[in-house]
Amino acid sequence: MKRFFGLLSLCLLINSCDEGTISLQKFDFDSAAAVEDCETNNGLFFKLNGNEALLLQIPITAFKNEVTVVNSPRTFVINDTNRVLYRLFDSTISDAYFCSVIPPSTPIVTEEWIAKNGVSGVSGEVKITTTAIINPTTGILTGYNHKIVFTNITFEKGSDSFVYEEYIFGNYVTAI
Repeated sequence: MKRFFGLLSLCLLINSCDEGTISLQKFDFDSAAAVEDCETNNGLFFKLNGNEALLLQIPITAFKNEVTVVNSPRTFVINDTNRVLYRLFDSTISDAYFCSVIPPSTPIVTEEWIAKNGVSGVSGEVKITTTAIINPTTGILTGYNHKIVFTNITFEKGSDSFVYEEYIFGNYVTAI
């Protein structure tokens, strides 16, 4: 009987150990630099954090140098034109990776999560609120700040997914 319980305990112990993959449930770009783009902007905006990248592909025309009405951001539904992706690489990346004419072959993408449209039937959206940047000394308009927020966004990879009801992507500044 002792052997039976010993064997049963050993089987349960072995079966309870799972060395499977860890599924991403959220990411953190709070310490990352500001929203970046390339010198020749092709509608790709990104934030980098070591070997991670959070990407927004949206037409550059989404960033109009016009102040938005309070509580009325410009809104874009996530779809094939307005895309959001999270990528994990096998080593640290820089903006040169995204701004090269021919992207380098390294580092390699090891994981990719694609933002999908909808949380309980609500459309995932990119919201952009634009404010004027005024030089406090001269009172002269120097540019525009575009605050980018994702709402009701679901990131998926295969059958795994996680949701952000609101995620502040960051600020993108344009000159006048």
